[in-house]
Amino acid sequence: MKLTWSDASVFAFVWACALGYIVASRILEWNFERFLPSNWYFVVKKRLAQPEAKSLRTEKVPKKISNVLEELLTLMQTGNLQKSTVRMDRTFQEKVMHEIKLLEGRGLSRQLHFTNVKLSEGNAKKRDFRNWSDSGREWREVIVEAAVSDKYLHRDSGKVIHESIYPHGSILLRQSRHIRHNEVGEKDRQKEQRFYSKYSEIFCPSCGAQIQLKGDETNCPYCGGFIQSNFYDWQIEDFMIYQTPDPNIDNLKYTSVTILLSFLPTFPCVYLITNMYIAIGVAMTLTIILSLSLLWIRARKIDELENLEKEIVRYDEGWLISNINEALYKTLLTPELLSYSVDNIKLKGVENTSDKTTISVEAMLKQTFLQNNKHIVTKSEKHNWKLCRSRYPNRIKSKGQAVVMEKECPSCGANYIPDNNGCCSYCGYSLQVDNVKWKLL
Repeated sequence: MKLTWSDASVFAFVWACALGYIVASRILEWNFERFLPSNWYFVVKKRLAQPEAKSLRTEKVPKKISNVLEELLTLMQTGNLQKSTVRMDRTFQEKVMHEIKLLEGRGLSRQLHFTNVKLSEGNAKKRDFRNWSDSGREWREVIVEAAVSDKYLHRDSGKVIHESIYPHGSILLRQSRHIRHNEVGEKDRQKEQRFYSKYSEIFCPSCGAQIQLKGDETNCPYCGGFIQSNFYDWQIEDFMIYQTPDPNIDNLKYTSVTILLSFLPTFPCVYLITNMYIAIGVAMTLTIILSLSLLWIRARKIDELENLEKEIVRYDEGWLISNINEALYKTLLTPELLSYSVDNIKLKGVENTSDKTTISVEAMLKQTFLQNNKHIVTKSEKHNWKLCRSRYPNRIKSKGQAVVMEKECPSCGANYIPDNNGCCSYCGYSLQVDNVKWKLL
């Protein structure tokens, strides 16, 4: 029986939709939480307007995480650096203060509200920061998922001039501090003690006695005064608020492609071939061939990306984004630029020499401008950059309670422990140790 053009197209479409349904329901994993009414845009927007949405504190986020975030958010919203106890990296602090001064000069303020707050999957298991050590410092990072309202408004009237809502937002906080050192008497730790000793020997602000500080805080053994040292304190290196990509979008793409790949070969087969069994068999064969071809192309692209990452020693995308943000600070900063961030980074190429790694990346640069008429404009553009760093960046790692540098001074052969000027603490030889950072070319 030969089908008409319309009958063949209807049959092919129904057949393709049936295959698409099987793939969507049996193979793909969907995030149904996104479809819940509590996560709909207008519901989220209404909840963000409530007074209780001003705080990030919730049972789902431990206090050690929420307290750090609340301190930073309070500074960003009030602009009162004098009363703030937040410690920040120099470049990050300059970015924050630039935004605060620009808003104060125009009589504006920033207001952040949150709802549906919880830890990300990577932090929820241990309910803690993700920690690692590198480049002579301890690092920790947390991503908190939440619906976020980011408003800019007039200080006097409270009128909102710009609002960005992230229904499925993520809040990233990255901190670092100098690696802790426990002075346990051991032969290969004595040299390191010389470098750290000036940070552990302090004078009590109450009675003036010289004491040994072996941690963040202690009590003076002479007068009982409470003493803190900022040398070991965590300092903020990076803070970002961004929209979390919806995993269901990729599933919708795969389902649509499945329907299309099923429809295209099925229609001509059932229209031209009179035997329906043969027609469906040929259509299925062509569909499988097309699907496998696309899967092979996709797998090849994924392998190429993974191979590029493997060519880079200790590659970390978050660290790369932080380095790009820092490198762009001086070139992008203008009197009208309120803030900027880099996201959606993709590796395009890697070149290795004996001592240097050069990479090509594509990323999205988001810039927020505050114009003279107090109008806020957000602009997102794709950029391509080249960056380089040492091929084998120095690593300082913890071995028990000791701190061990995986590099010897080329001048005196001692374990290379840098002083304040980045020179060998024992012979003064100058060696660039900040080679873990990516530099823009």
